[in-house]
Amino acid sequence: MITIEVLIAMLILFLVIASSFENIKFFTNLTKQQDTYENYYINVLNIKAKYANSICKRDNMKKEGEINGFQYTLICKEVQELRNYKNIFDTNDKSGNIGQYMMKIFRIDLQLKNIEQKKDFYYFITRSELSN
Repeated sequence: MITIEVLIAMLILFLVIASSFENIKFFTNLTKQQDTYENYYINVLNIKAKYANSICKRDNMKKEGEINGFQYTLICKEVQELRNYKNIFDTNDKSGNIGQYMMKIFRIDLQLKNIEQKKDFYYFITRSELSN
């Protein structure tokens, strides 16, 4: 005959085993999700480094390609442009944004796609050029 203590011990053992399997399942899914995001961010940094000097030039405002199994699209949009600030201490000349360099801020929208999903990222860069 099984006593009540044995039944309670078996119930506790069953609950421990069931919760252990649920925890293993949860941490396996969490690890898989972390690996997916790590892969996304590594690819974003690779694309950003690859096109750091060539994107957002006059004839190069959009790029498409493939890297590590991901299709990517880079779109560059100009956010703002200003001349550099010139401070004149003479009373005859004007001061303000009248310098000889044109500063431009660009927003770069990056879209990564693979078979399973699509993610959008963006970052900003600045460019300066000598203007007349």
